[in-house]
Amino acid sequence: MTNERRRVYFFVSVSLDGFFEGPNHDLSWHNVDDEFNHFAMEMMKGTDLFLWGRRVYQLMESYWPNTAGDATMSPDGREVARLMNNTPKLVFSKTLDKVSETENWRNVKLVRELDPAEILRLKDGPGKEIGVGGPNLAVSLLQHGLLDELRLMVVPVAIGAGSALFQGVHDKLNFELVGTRRFDSGNLLLSYRPTQRKQL
Repeated sequence: MTNERRRVYFFVSVSLDGFFEGPNHDLSWHNVDDEFNHFAMEMMKGTDLFLWGRRVYQLMESYWPNTAGDATMSPDGREVARLMNNTPKLVFSKTLDKVSETENWRNVKLVRELDPAEILRLKDGPGKEIGVGGPNLAVSLLQHGLLDELRLMVVPVAIGAGSALFQGVHDKLNFELVGTRRFDSGNLLLSYRPTQRKQL
């Protein structure tokens, strides 16, 4: 019997000049192909809970439920859609009035405040990895010592302007490189582990 905690990871695509989105939330510069979709599918198969900020939730809700019957998507893309639609999601927002479920968008719960003790309880419970969506939420988890891995998909493009990845970080954060993977598209996955952690 193991006492190992569930891992909490943050995955995000980032430009060479350090932006996770362009002006007006533009993501058109992302490299998404069959290899990327297969990687995303495998990562999601190992994830059974998402923690999302408001903006990421609204982006996902506007896209994934509509893909359930899209015959033009690849098999991996359809599987990613199925997993995205059905995996439990906690949405952290003080401004949303509610979150809604539909036939193609299930297991959604609205949470008003980030409670570190509750995240720790989730980490100590049974299950697979926990995925985080939203840089602000990821920064909060980092500052509470609750983020185990940062997965950056570096896209070989400079976009010149946009939203910087680590807005809100005021203290130096150190990371250890724990993995790399090169994609045929030119994307490079860099996996980092925080090296200075709070003891929880």
